[in-house]
Amino acid sequence: MYALVGVSAELAEQLVAVETGGEDAVHQARTRVRRLRSILSVYRRAFDREAEGRMRARLKGLGHRLGNVRDLEVRARDLAELAASQQNADVAQSVRRLADRAREQHERALDDLLRLLRSRGLRELLADLQQFAAAPPLSDAGSADPVKVARRGLKKAVRRVRRDEGDTLEQRHAVRKTSRRIRYAAEAVSDDLGDRAKRLAAAAEAVQDALGDHRDLVLLGRHLREAAPDGTLDAVAASCERRADDAVAGLDEGLAAIEW
Repeated sequence: MYALVGVSAELAEQLVAVETGGEDAVHQARTRVRRLRSILSVYRRAFDREAEGRMRARLKGLGHRLGNVRDLEVRARDLAELAASQQNADVAQSVRRLADRAREQHERALDDLLRLLRSRGLRELLADLQQFAAAPPLSDAGSADPVKVARRGLKKAVRRVRRDEGDTLEQRHAVRKTSRRIRYAAEAVSDDLGDRAKRLAAAAEAVQDALGDHRDLVLLGRHLREAAPDGTLDAVAASCERRADDAVAGLDEGLAAIEW
């Protein structure tokens, strides 16, 4: 139960793929880190508290490094696509320069990440993770009734979505993170909890995707405005912000579908 062995093995594979230049490997590795941390967080009552907290903190550090590279990769890609779609040559050139700058930042961040992946500390983390997954340090509750722990964990996570709701960018970001956590946690126990868990995972994924698109577009528009304080890119930024609004047009219905 909890899929720790499978996800930890996938993480190791994706980190090797990052080193060898595999397509989308950074994103896939980051996703596996997030899956593991979500499982440990939502089902924390199943594990020894100290061991769970220590492993989740170590994974957080790796996830942060992967996330920095991935965010810059996405920004460079989005800016390049935006530049290619512009009719005004001057605007296109300005956006293209921003894309080039983001690409350079991405390359530097990737070099730093590769040094981390070749370090002794990373090898120790993967070895400890493999051991944790193969023989999880379970609590009394986790040993006695893991299904009960899973149900309670999902119920508590769903309540948190309701508590985090709001219209500000940070509130929506919090809802997105909670939805993502629910999705990954529900997927990890879908074989044990059945269709109900699968429906919950699908509903949470829809909200996660919508809020992810919204945040990326809002931040892209903000980046354009800050990069061109003379207002030359305001129209492009406004188009990003309109697309962001469209991304969350059905958010209320999506949130209502997250239930347990």
